[in-house]
Amino acid sequence: MTEMGTFLISRRGAARRGGSEAVLCVVLIALTGCASREPLRSQLDATGRTWVSVEAPIALARAAPRFSHAARDYLYLAPVESNDAGKRKHYLWVGLGTTVDRLWPWAAPPDAQTLLLVLDGIPLALPLEPWEEGQGGELYRPAAPTYAVRRASVSLDELARIGSAASVEAQVVARDGAALAYELWSGRWSDWSAFATQTSADGRRVDARR
Repeated sequence: MTEMGTFLISRRGAARRGGSEAVLCVVLIALTGCASREPLRSQLDATGRTWVSVEAPIALARAAPRFSHAARDYLYLAPVESNDAGKRKHYLWVGLGTTVDRLWPWAAPPDAQTLLLVLDGIPLALPLEPWEEGQGGELYRPAAPTYAVRRASVSLDELARIGSAASVEAQVVARDGAALAYELWSGRWSDWSAFATQTSADGRRVDARR
């Protein structure tokens, strides 16, 4: 074989290897993107309603020094979708937890009425209400014991706003008007943007199949 022939074969082999490597890189990038996306959980309740939730709620905390130096109250927040025969609703799962025994009369917590989220300086007030028995109240089990679990109705647009906000402040407003401020302890608000995007896409796919 001539030197020119050997050179051409070598060039073709290198091109094939380069093409294969490029394809492999694209596949790996796609798989990495899928792996980094926070997975959604879907479960069916006894009534046939489907509930979609994330892996874990965001945790916020505030010191409770009147009980002890290490005592903290926690606020747990997570997005939820319910699908009842194609009728979709969206909520925030709101868990109020503590390291203090709030069942004692002297440590009774305030009656939470409203969740106030301040998104980049703009307030979003979400009235709180109890979960119906046997429904979404059991979707999450936070680390700290919860003394109350509530829900707040939201839209996908509001979930997307929360997820994309550069600054999120959270307060729980009690019946008497007292406001308790919590600071982020663990979790990422930005994960809620993925929840809003994925559930919205799933809804469009369901509608398209009808």
